[in-house]
Amino acid sequence: MSAPKPERLHPVAVLLCEDLPVSGRNGYSTYNHAFVRYLEARDFDAHLVISGPRLPAPIFRPRQRLRCTKLRIHVPGTIRLGDWHLAAHPRTLVRSVYRWLLDTIGGAWARRLASWRYVSRSKTVYIGRYLNETDLRRLTPLFSRLDPDYVFVDTIFRAPIVQSLPNRTRTLLIAHDVFHKRCRSLAERGMTAVPPVSPEQEQTILGTFDLLLAISDEDAGDLRELMPKAKIVTLPAPVDAKPIKPRAGTKSRILYLGSHAPHNVDGLRWFLQHVWPRVREARNDLVLDVAGEACLAFTPGIPGVVLHGRVQDLSALAANALFAINPVRAGSGMKIKMLDYFAFSLPCITTSVGAAGFPPADDSPIAVCDDPADFAATVLQWGGDFGLRERLRDNARRYVARFSSEAFFARLDAALAR
Repeated sequence: MSAPKPERLHPVAVLLCEDLPVSGRNGYSTYNHAFVRYLEARDFDAHLVISGPRLPAPIFRPRQRLRCTKLRIHVPGTIRLGDWHLAAHPRTLVRSVYRWLLDTIGGAWARRLASWRYVSRSKTVYIGRYLNETDLRRLTPLFSRLDPDYVFVDTIFRAPIVQSLPNRTRTLLIAHDVFHKRCRSLAERGMTAVPPVSPEQEQTILGTFDLLLAISDEDAGDLRELMPKAKIVTLPAPVDAKPIKPRAGTKSRILYLGSHAPHNVDGLRWFLQHVWPRVREARNDLVLDVAGEACLAFTPGIPGVVLHGRVQDLSALAANALFAINPVRAGSGMKIKMLDYFAFSLPCITTSVGAAGFPPADDSPIAVCDDPADFAATVLQWGGDFGLRERLRDNARRYVARFSSEAFFARLDAALAR
């Protein structure tokens, strides 16, 4: 007869992600990082488990990258040397070397590397990777040892771990998106989602969780259509205001931020081909600052466009910007880059796809334009009207208050108390 387990001082909570949730790298990492901060702030015995194989470098220090102090981090498939983790599996090692090179070499070499990997031109959009048998063989003993009270699972693609958990463990899905809708939206733009997700597949997976965390009310409604009896909580991504003093630059500047995901590249290419020439014809003093890995898909020299690549701190570019754009034409779910804009008091011109998931408001900092001529006209209107921009900046300051960290923590507290 086995001895009874000692009573726990703190409930055990585990966050399961595919890669390190580093804030600012992309939308889903930024959202996942909010859960890292929540688990650190609350009274949990908290753990982060990385399923892989996407590692940031061949050797790395996860605690330093995440800037966390209490969270215990587990990366199966790596060799741990103190605070350092070394990629052990050959495939993981190759992927991590590529990731590290892309992050460090920059410029033309990074564009060549991305082109070799078909990052910039591919019409295939990798929306996730289901855990396979190898993953489960590595993860199951770890979860058995941790014996968690709560498990937060990053997207439906890591749902297979739920079958290995004890019945008493409360499972929470960080939905991020309604993936069958994303697949349909990408297909409408000639892109192929991998792996494909049907409504029936998504419904089956959702049914394995105790609680679904939706990133917006719109996503919560879509999830409820699939699972009418499910417990669903809307939990928007948090962002805190970042007060900056706008700088009076020699040129009028506009900001775009985006990763190298094909739907971002597609949207920016559409803007540069069909909107930007109209803008420049009327005002050739306007400059577009492009930040993020979307730059890898473009060659420098586009008139009026500055490609900055990845930037560690967006505040300098934001301080120079009159406003921001997000010309995305495919995808679904809330676009977290928009929250980054609002945090810097930057209103945004976007498409109906980009505006999806954001609560409507009379004082919204968002303009929706799906037609190239309308988009260009709005850019010119905002660029030429100081009073309008100031009103929209005030709107952004008020609007972002809805998405504070305090509100996120309070909503998640209430969800766990249900």
